[in-house]
Amino acid sequence: MKPKEIFEVCHTRYKTLRGFLNRHVAALDWERPSESHHWRPERARAEEYIADFERIAERALRRPEWRGRLKLFRIYFLRGFEYRRAITLCGVSPSTFDYWMSEVKKTCGRDFVRAGLFPPGDYFRKRGMAGVKTTEDHSTGESRAQGRENGSREKQKGRLEESRPEILTCQD
Repeated sequence: MKPKEIFEVCHTRYKTLRGFLNRHVAALDWERPSESHHWRPERARAEEYIADFERIAERALRRPEWRGRLKLFRIYFLRGFEYRRAITLCGVSPSTFDYWMSEVKKTCGRDFVRAGLFPPGDYFRKRGMAGVKTTEDHSTGESRAQGRENGSREKQKGRLEESRPEILTCQD
């Protein structure tokens, strides 16, 4: 994907999560089930994504000569002002605004990939995998975590065979 498209994906997820966090949880109606299931991350992880999005973008745009682009990012992408109003608040012509917007998307998109914010699905799966360190054994292609799991299964199977030999060895 191109950096601009990456930025769009991350920004869409950012806006969705902002909306999710700003809403109040409605009471459940047990008589009427929901029309569809919508995946929602943990509240804390959603807040982390929002903070990471803002932090990574601001770091990417911190060059002194890019103050106007940082202002554009804050006004248009973070605060969500309408296009015409954002141009007025930035104090630039529409063509300059469009050029700066394109540069912001490219620069931030590249940094989102480097920082692990993209793809968002992987970002949200990382938390579950954080406690499990796996190193691959290149000779067998099996990770150490898998090897431990397989070894413990073998031990459990052995214990089961020892405790109930009549069930496992019985032939009719």
